[in-house]
Amino acid sequence: MAELVEKDLTDKDYWRMLASRGIGRFLVLAALHQRPRHGYELARAVTEACDGCCEPTDAMIYPTIRELTEGGYIVCRVEAQGQRQRKVCALTDRGREAYRSAAEVWNTALPALREATEAGLELRVEREVSHHPSLKAGARRSDSTPPAVRREGEELSQEVTS
Repeated sequence: MAELVEKDLTDKDYWRMLASRGIGRFLVLAALHQRPRHGYELARAVTEACDGCCEPTDAMIYPTIRELTEGGYIVCRVEAQGQRQRKVCALTDRGREAYRSAAEVWNTALPALREATEAGLELRVEREVSHHPSLKAGARRSDSTPPAVRREGEELSQEVTS
């Protein structure tokens, strides 16, 4: 019987890993939809697309390239660049259809994800306010409140109200 490994759901790295797995392949297809790319360019495009939240390693990119090639979603050709040879990958018609299908599914899921993340961020604001009495509604700020705490409180308050 498989051993159950307890995950710490409060660990942001755990959630980054899940997000990376969940959106990594989609973002690879999105990057290839823009133009053909080699592995390093794909990894960089995925990292930039999600503002660094998903930083794919070679261990993610190259197996994904192999899987997409075997499935007929991409084709790769070898290009010489100086002394190096690189596989440059491009979407096939089947790959474009997969990208379109994935985009439709993500588009359906995004409103629920947005709502859930906003609710989670409100918890952060509530926690920050409860830890800084000077940030509580109606509390008078004194000059002893550090400027960074005042700015953070104002930013958190704006996030909740916007």
